[in-house]
Amino acid sequence: MFRVRGPLAITALAVTLAACSSSTASGGGGGEEASDDPIIIGAAVAESGGFELYDNAQTAGMQYAIDEINAAGGIDGRELQLITADHKSDPTQVAAVTQELLDEGADIIVPTVDYDMGAPAVLTAQAAGKVSIGGAGATEFGMQGLGPLHFNVFQATPSESAALAQFAFGSQGLRAPYLLEDTSIQYSKSLCDEFQTAWEALAGEGTITGRDTFDNSDPSVANQVSNVRGATGTDFVVLCSYPPGGPSVIRQLRTAGVDLPIYGGGAFDGTFWGDAVPDLQNFFHAAMVSSGGDDPNPDVNEFLENVEYEGSPSYALFGYMNIQTIAWGIEQAGTAEGAELAAALETLDEEEFLVGPTSYSADCHAPVERPVAIMTVEGGTARLVEYVSNPEVSRAAC
Repeated sequence: MFRVRGPLAITALAVTLAACSSSTASGGGGGEEASDDPIIIGAAVAESGGFELYDNAQTAGMQYAIDEINAAGGIDGRELQLITADHKSDPTQVAAVTQELLDEGADIIVPTVDYDMGAPAVLTAQAAGKVSIGGAGATEFGMQGLGPLHFNVFQATPSESAALAQFAFGSQGLRAPYLLEDTSIQYSKSLCDEFQTAWEALAGEGTITGRDTFDNSDPSVANQVSNVRGATGTDFVVLCSYPPGGPSVIRQLRTAGVDLPIYGGGAFDGTFWGDAVPDLQNFFHAAMVSSGGDDPNPDVNEFLENVEYEGSPSYALFGYMNIQTIAWGIEQAGTAEGAELAAALETLDEEEFLVGPTSYSADCHAPVERPVAIMTVEGGTARLVEYVSNPEVSRAAC
C-alpha cells in the first residue's frame, strides 16, 4: 500500500486536483483540452560550479512535492514531470540551457534561487510565453523587474528588511545599526538598501552609524571590522550577505571582539554554515518560516524533517512552494499555458499554503504581506524568535 509522505497541505491539494480530472475530461473547466501528457516543469539551475548548494535544495523540494501530487493522481489526471538543465553556475549559459528546456517541452520554467543567476532564465521563458516561478530576495525578482509572467514565492527583500528593522527597533530596542554590504550579487545589495529605507522610516535619518562594502570572496574584511569598532554608539550590525563569505565576516567580527547583535537575511537560514563560526551567539536572521523544528505549523516541521536536501532549508521550501503554487494555478486555469495560468495565479487571495497565507494580484506577483519569521542561531542551533507582520510593507518587489 502506498504511503503519502509529507505535509497534509499539499496532500489535500493533490487529492482535490485529482478529483477534478473526471469533470475536466468530460469538458468541464476552462483551458486546454484534456490530455494524458505530463505537465513539464523545467528547472534551469546550477548542478555544478558552486551555486548548486542552493539550487540542489530547491530541486529536492520540488521533487518532494511532485512525488506527492503524482501519487495522488496528478493534476486533472496529468502527472508532473521535472526536467533540469545545468548552467554550471555560469550566468552566460543560463539563457541557452533554459531554451533547451523549452525545446524539450517545458510548460513552466523555474530559475536559480538568485536574481543575478535566475533573471536570464525568466526572460527567456517570458519570450516564449511561459510562466516562470521561483524564490529569491532581490527587489527586482518580481513582475516589475522581470515581466508579467513571473512569480516569486518569497516575500522578497523589502519585506524581510522591514521585518528585521521592526524586530530590532521594536522587540529589541536597538537604535544605531552599522551596515555591511556584500556587493557580489543584487540580493545582498538590495537587502542593505531596503533595510536602510525601512530603518530610517522607524528611527529617522542619521541613526545609521556607518555603511561599508565588501565582496563575498574577500578573504579579509579587517578594514571594515575596524570601522565597525570605531563607529561611536553602534548597537548592532546588519550583515547583508550570504554563505560562504557572510559567515567569514561574522567570524572576523567576533574574533575582533565585536559582540554586538548581528542581523542577516534569509540567505543565512539553516545551520549548514555553522562550522565556520563555532559557538556563535547573538545572531538573528529573517526566514520564510522556522527551520528549527519549532514552527507553529506542524506541516512545516514535518516537511523539513522528511525532505532530503543539503544547504539551506529556505531553498527546499522555495522548491516546495514552486510546485504547490503552480499546482493550484493549473487547477484554477485548467491549463499550464502562460497568460491563462498567470491570470489564475493573480487570483490567489490569502491561500493557506505550507509557508503561510499567500496572495498575488494583477499588480503584485510576490507575497509581500506574508509574515516573516525571525530566527536566532546559538551554538549551532536555530530556533524561532517570533513572526513579524508587515501590513504597510513596500510593494517595490511586486
